[in-house]
Amino acid sequence: MIAVALSLFFILLIIGVPVAHVVLGSAAVGVLMAGKNGTILAQQLFLGCDSFLLLAVPFFIISGDLAAKGKTSEKIVSSVNCFLGRLPGGLGIATIFACVLFGAITGSAIACVVAIGTLMMPKLLENGYPRILVLGIITVAGTIGVMIPPSIPMLQQAVAMNISAGAMFTAGFIPGVMTALMMSAYVVWYAVKHKIPRGEGAPWKEKIRILLNSFWALLFPIIILGGIYTGLATPTEAAVVSVFYVLLVELVIYRSYSLKQLFAFMCKSTVSAATLTITVATAQVFVWFMTTAKLPDLIYNAITNHISSTTLLWVLLCLMFLVVGCFTNVITVVVILGPLLVNVLSYYNINLIHFGVIAIMMAQIGFVTPPFGLCLFTTMKIGPATMPEVIKGSWGFLIIMVLATILLIVFPQLSLWLPGLVYNTGVAI
Repeated sequence: MIAVALSLFFILLIIGVPVAHVVLGSAAVGVLMAGKNGTILAQQLFLGCDSFLLLAVPFFIISGDLAAKGKTSEKIVSSVNCFLGRLPGGLGIATIFACVLFGAITGSAIACVVAIGTLMMPKLLENGYPRILVLGIITVAGTIGVMIPPSIPMLQQAVAMNISAGAMFTAGFIPGVMTALMMSAYVVWYAVKHKIPRGEGAPWKEKIRILLNSFWALLFPIIILGGIYTGLATPTEAAVVSVFYVLLVELVIYRSYSLKQLFAFMCKSTVSAATLTITVATAQVFVWFMTTAKLPDLIYNAITNHISSTTLLWVLLCLMFLVVGCFTNVITVVVILGPLLVNVLSYYNINLIHFGVIAIMMAQIGFVTPPFGLCLFTTMKIGPATMPEVIKGSWGFLIIMVLATILLIVFPQLSLWLPGLVYNTGVAI
């Protein structure tokens, strides 16, 4: 019964069936084969949707898409570039940190690649950056958007594994900035080695003018994250505020698009949000079926009897995430697998938030691993470029993300210290 459901799951996934249909279809087959009432499917599907925290996902998607299609991304890029442009590889570094700031608005890797990549790719090429390097920067820097809070994948994990979304968000700060700094160091090394021209520095008067001109865009992440961490708003309430804020900024202050355009953008964003919400809901059905079939016990016994150390478990998990990332979204699998692994993680004293951060890092890697890395395809469209070109430009950054993952595994305090400080719970949250 379990074998049939799992086999069907992977077969449907490989042939390209939408993930939500894959999860629900394989769970339905398992439930019916077990002789259970089919109404259980509807009940569990409803329970999967019945989450106040899950409501934050569609609102963050909508606000992020509206910001990406407006002038928010342009203002952020200008602000970052005026301070970093003079460094060796400064325009490339500015692109990376623009993705960091924009990630704090969208929580989406694809949105970062589209919004920042569209703006920065022509500028990087005009300033003498090799095309291969530019493709790599755009492709990989955008993935930082899923680590910097508020992150949509983090919200999905928090709902699936019943952990604090606020603590999960906070845990992403240091890993996100650390990864951005490591990528920046690589860009500096590349710029010095290949003698890429430096940008012109802006006088302080001009910097202040640019900052004032970008005030409303830069205030966006401060309002949203500030509301969450000060306790003034839950993540869901902050997500709703983010939609109204971006509408105010883009329609009234920047006047980026018309009401007619807004309607078209909202329709597309709503479809994306609904797709993610349905995926999380169907995951609840699959997890319920696997739990009642005692799969968590089978996994627990198999792993604890054959894996002797935490290090070996991390190697196994990362290899699994790496393979999964080549074919589908790692986070979708974590949403399903995470609840089934809770007892195993507890046995090896692995913190759930630490596990979540590593899963996000592996998701970042999955976005740029062939043959189905979503950021690869996005950059190919923006370029335009071929897949071999994008892969060649991304390899150096991919190695950096692997090194960052190893650091996070070896030093869990990198992801757990800040949540412990903010929530007064110590390192072991």
